[in-house]
Amino acid sequence: AGNGKLSATGRISAHCRWLSFGSIRETSLSIIEAMDSIGSQIPIWAVAAFFTILGAIWGSFVAALCQRWPKGESVVSGRSHCDHCGATLGAAELVPIVSFLLQKGRCRHCSASIAPINFWIELGCAALGLICVVLFSGWAVIGAAVFCWLLIPLIRLDWQHLWLPDRLILLLALAGALIGGLVFEELTLADQLLGGIAGFGALELIRRSYSWLRGIDAMGGGDPKLFGAIGLWTGWQALPILLLMASVIGLIHFSARPGTWREASNLRLPLGSYIGLGALLWLFILSRSALNP
Repeated sequence: AGNGKLSATGRISAHCRWLSFGSIRETSLSIIEAMDSIGSQIPIWAVAAFFTILGAIWGSFVAALCQRWPKGESVVSGRSHCDHCGATLGAAELVPIVSFLLQKGRCRHCSASIAPINFWIELGCAALGLICVVLFSGWAVIGAAVFCWLLIPLIRLDWQHLWLPDRLILLLALAGALIGGLVFEELTLADQLLGGIAGFGALELIRRSYSWLRGIDAMGGGDPKLFGAIGLWTGWQALPILLLMASVIGLIHFSARPGTWREASNLRLPLGSYIGLGALLWLFILSRSALNP
């Protein structure tokens, strides 16, 4: 192109060249080109509606995941049920966002209160899908939405349980390696891989150094893994500002907690949640600056 930027198909081709070979690569690119052609004909309101609804559905799954997984319950097997009375929920009771509002936040069978956090997760994921459509275009919408949606369960689980499951971090890392380059075309695969290595290495070095000097584990092992997984999406260039944003968010949360600073100093804080929230802020702030240079 005359402006020196690759088309959406060109960016995907360059980014995925290391994943496919020969006829497989040619077939993949043909499918991508066909999807790109079809996508350009879809009205923006339809795209916005699709990502909003998909976000709400994903949010409903995430809410169940965060509620059941820490208890050792399966999320994918068995029928959905009320956590209070055990009644099986029908299809009309499982519509994201709408069911909660129509039932006024209570179970239709036993009138027990439904945890409001489930509603807010559904609403938040729906809003993130819509925001990605507004701030990004083309294939970048898909990449940005997936990035946001995969961060939400990690943010929630670490905030409530100080737990960052390896399987969710691995999913975020794999998605970043595969489609992270769709979000920002300036990033090369080398930038992303270096971001993953530097992100993990920096926090792991801090974690091990502090443990060696003080004899205590002040940071969980999942935090460096999460930072490395995010680095696969953002590239190494964004890591310093991401860590700064996470630190500011953590300081605000720490300062807002009740009690004295001496009492609060013994608390365990969800660093992974701060990193995840910082990554979301970075994504949206960077996209705004790119759209309004």
